[in-house]
Amino acid sequence: MNRVIIISGGMHPSLALFNSIYVKGDFIIGADSGAEFLKREHITPDLLLGDFDSIRKETLLYFRGKTKILEYEAVKDFTDTEAAYYEALKQNPEEIYFLGCTGSRLDHFIGNLSLLEKAQKAGIRGYLMDDHNKIFFMDQPGIISKDFGSYISFQAFREPVRNFSLLGARYPLTGYELQLGDPRTISNEFVEEEISIFFESGTLMVFMTKD
Repeated sequence: MNRVIIISGGMHPSLALFNSIYVKGDFIIGADSGAEFLKREHITPDLLLGDFDSIRKETLLYFRGKTKILEYEAVKDFTDTEAAYYEALKQNPEEIYFLGCTGSRLDHFIGNLSLLEKAQKAGIRGYLMDDHNKIFFMDQPGIISKDFGSYISFQAFREPVRNFSLLGARYPLTGYELQLGDPRTISNEFVEEEISIFFESGTLMVFMTKD
């Protein structure tokens, strides 16, 4: 299976989280100051890219000669994480993991959610993760296994999720119209090892979380 791990310049993941995801052969992309995490943990990416406006000069020098580097002008109409996503597509991945994509910049976080949508539409399983959250999209019914966190929440993305139903959750739902921002679907829990999801239309955001 072709997989790509992108480490961006938001809140860095723990090494434990990275190691729980990484499988030998994964293609690793560092985006801008995601390189600081990679240097600290002695991980050499397959590609380092960005405008490098938030990276220390010694970190960039450290990676020169060790990996491929793509440097962009600071004035551009795309984010470094978006550039990393399009580079990831060149690997024909079945899965993309987005790390370092949450943190203090909520504007970047919203933009990174749109990359999950792009991946979904391209037939790629995308996961945006930090040490407290695992976020992914669903555009058709399916089953979610309990493999991360203590809670599970659901939101609509862009358009309502129509006729939304949950089985196997502590708080089941049947035939619900889920709107973006609806608090009713926040902090649900597994009562079995799997939750079954049904809906007729829309794009569902799934948040698996822990404190």
